[in-house]
Amino acid sequence: MKANIITFLFISGVLALGRIIPHPPNFTPILATAIFTPYIIKDKWIAMSIPLLAMFIADLVIGFHPYMLWVYGAIGLSTLISNWSMKFNKKYIQLGVMAIISSVLFFIITNFAVWVMWDNYPKTIDGLVMCYTMAIPFFQNTLLSTMLYTTLIVLTVQKGIKYANNYF
Repeated sequence: MKANIITFLFISGVLALGRIIPHPPNFTPILATAIFTPYIIKDKWIAMSIPLLAMFIADLVIGFHPYMLWVYGAIGLSTLISNWSMKFNKKYIQLGVMAIISSVLFFIITNFAVWVMWDNYPKTIDGLVMCYTMAIPFFQNTLLSTMLYTTLIVLTVQKGIKYANNYF
C-alpha cells in the first residue's frame, strides 16, 4: 500500500513538473495521462486523480486562475470517456481517437470558459467564434502534445512490460 501511494505521488509529481518547466503553451503530458491511466489503473476515480493531482501541484507553483475548474473538468471528462471507451477492445485505435477527442473537448470547454469569464471577447456568437479562432494555435499544441505523449507512454509501458517478462 505504501509503495502504491509513493508511486502515485511520484507520477503526479513528474506530470506536474511537465507543466512547470518551460514548454510551449498547452504542450504538456496531462491529457495523454488522463486518457491512458484507465488502461493501467482499474479504479476510474483513482485513474482520474493522477492527472488532476498533477494539475493541482503545478497550480500551487504557477498559480491558480478563475477557470481552472473548467480545465480540471475537461481533464476529468477525458479520463471518464477513455475509461468508457475501453469496452471496445481496440486499444491503439481507441487511444489515438481519444487523443483527438480529448484535445477537441479541452479546446471547446476551456475556451468557452475564457469567453464566459473574461471580457476579452463580446458576449455574442461572433465573440465566441473570435475566442475559438484566437485559440487555434493553443489547440495545435494541445493536439500535438497529447498525440506525442500518448505514443511515448504506450511505448514506455510496452517496453516496461517486455522488460519485466524477460527478466522476472
